[in-house]
Amino acid sequence: MEGICLGWRRAVVWAWAFAAAAGAAEPAGTQPAGVRHRFLAVDESRGQLVYTDQFEPKNDWSIKLPGRCRDYQLIGGDAILLSTADGFAEYSLVTRELLRQVKGYRGAVAARRMPDGRTVLACNQQGVTVYEVGADGKVGRKANFKTPQTRLVRLTAEGTLLFGANDRIVEGDLDGKTIRSAAIPAGKHVYQALRRADGHILVATGYGGSVVELDAEGKVVRTLGGRDAPGAKEHNFNFFAGFQVLRNGHVVVSNWTGHGAGDSSKGTQIVEFDKDGLVVWSWHDAKRAGTIHGVIVLDELDTKVLHDDASGVLGPARPAGGGGQP
Repeated sequence: MEGICLGWRRAVVWAWAFAAAAGAAEPAGTQPAGVRHRFLAVDESRGQLVYTDQFEPKNDWSIKLPGRCRDYQLIGGDAILLSTADGFAEYSLVTRELLRQVKGYRGAVAARRMPDGRTVLACNQQGVTVYEVGADGKVGRKANFKTPQTRLVRLTAEGTLLFGANDRIVEGDLDGKTIRSAAIPAGKHVYQALRRADGHILVATGYGGSVVELDAEGKVVRTLGGRDAPGAKEHNFNFFAGFQVLRNGHVVVSNWTGHGAGDSSKGTQIVEFDKDGLVVWSWHDAKRAGTIHGVIVLDELDTKVLHDDASGVLGPARPAGGGGQP
């Protein structure tokens, strides 16, 4: 496909001339010249999936979705899995056509595909209810957690579920057992939690406008962004939602600024932090997209392969039984 380069491409090109050609109106002094990405963004307020290629802008495209979705995953075969309000849908990244849709799960918010074809589907029902949907469409295990509503659910390398519930994160399993729960400083509508290989957990705090890193004891050891951070007012760090950890350790996070179609004018839509918490790249195009609450940077990813972030870094999913799947 012309618009999706499937091989590995270098994301950083040191060329000052790119600053004038990037096509995104960024706050001055925050984006080193030459940093470019190819990425998919979930546009919440305008109900679309947006593809941006900063190397070849002519390849940009968008898919208008029948409803607003929250979760997103590369599932191989040049396809993407998106959660819907009552299940999930799969779209081709080549033809941009709907390939499959599963309905009947009220309040669905998060969907994760397993290597064996199972889909873990989380719904805001009676707290949070998680279904294990087989490749044949039949429900296997079903787990219920008496917690506030969630946004995204992620799987850990141990096969457990990790999700936000208002001001805290919760870890449980597909049998419905709650393993632990921890309050998150500045957390309000905690959006995403992700366990790294070293046991630390990264948490998007929602209205805290930050991503915090917790050590094994639950202590905050690093904060990316935050209301008082450098650049916070310039970018309007409002609500940090879905994020991705890149192979170099940088964190790319979506900064949601409202439900309205024009609310994307209020602040930077996507921000990339380095390990020291400095903004090294950002994207803001309020004409092209509404408010963003999910992002996948494609630079080093192959869309022909199923990906997950059970190890903490988005990459090819391990085979069933390989230690990264339940």
